[in-house]
Amino acid sequence: MTAKYNNATKGSSLLELMVSLSILLVISAGAVATMNFYQKNYQRTELTADMQDSARSAIDLMAQEIGQAGLLNSKDGTALTTLSAAVASGTQTANVGSASAIFIGEKLTIDAGSSSEVVTVTNKSSTAFTAVFGTTHATGAPIYATGVFPLGILSTSNANELQLIGDINGDGTLVYVEYDCNNQTPGLGTLTRSSTLLSAGAKSASSILVDNVMPNPGGTACFQYPSPLPTAGGFTFVPQVGVTLTVQSNMMDSTNSQYLTITKQALDLVPRNVQLGYTLATNSTTTSALTNFLQNPPTSCINSSTGAISFPCM
Repeated sequence: MTAKYNNATKGSSLLELMVSLSILLVISAGAVATMNFYQKNYQRTELTADMQDSARSAIDLMAQEIGQAGLLNSKDGTALTTLSAAVASGTQTANVGSASAIFIGEKLTIDAGSSSEVVTVTNKSSTAFTAVFGTTHATGAPIYATGVFPLGILSTSNANELQLIGDINGDGTLVYVEYDCNNQTPGLGTLTRSSTLLSAGAKSASSILVDNVMPNPGGTACFQYPSPLPTAGGFTFVPQVGVTLTVQSNMMDSTNSQYLTITKQALDLVPRNVQLGYTLATNSTTTSALTNFLQNPPTSCINSSTGAISFPCM
């Protein structure tokens, strides 16, 4: 018996197969191109997000610490320490539980109520300080640090270095914080930060906050300040800080084989404690009671000729 085949059971011809494969290749090429496009754009988005996060985190930290600059170490308004023995009037050495938070030149408020007075520390040891007392004070009298550092942002800060001093962390300890912006070598620059206790023997090592830092557009400085800086009461104030940071991606953008760059700015960061000090110093009704709130940094901290910081301070 001879088998008969229906046309519907026949396979595809070679021509039909080639046409189908050509159509499939066109569709596949389009799909691959679309996937490649979205992959490259995803990579670009990731690069941009990484740069944005890095620069924003650094500027947010600077904004927080600039806001704390000039804060005296009077944590929660509690007493620094108390007298461990009574003191008489006149030049006296006052014994305390610990004088670690006290520095030479500091104005301290002794006692409370009608017995309260402000004295200036002329010398200190680990458990005592010397000052001129106007009245007597009993054992247990509280000792407070009050006021602000007008020099919370040191006037020696410049276009590439920002110097802060005060209770920056709000934990009752005085520290010196330094930001250094090295943006002169494109793509190889860094923004670094160091934080050093004023009681430390030497400045702490710096750590990198942002790498791949670039020169800013138009030659804008990393750190900007009012010019001229205002002066009052024998102090030079830095009442505002601007920050401009340009960062380059750590990889090339695959869409154009170029490095990406972004620029972030915060031009009106306010050191509120420094501004308070300036307000007190320029108040037309300023009295000694007000100027007692203007604290000089530890006298051993600042080099009188260069204004540079040195350690130890306390």
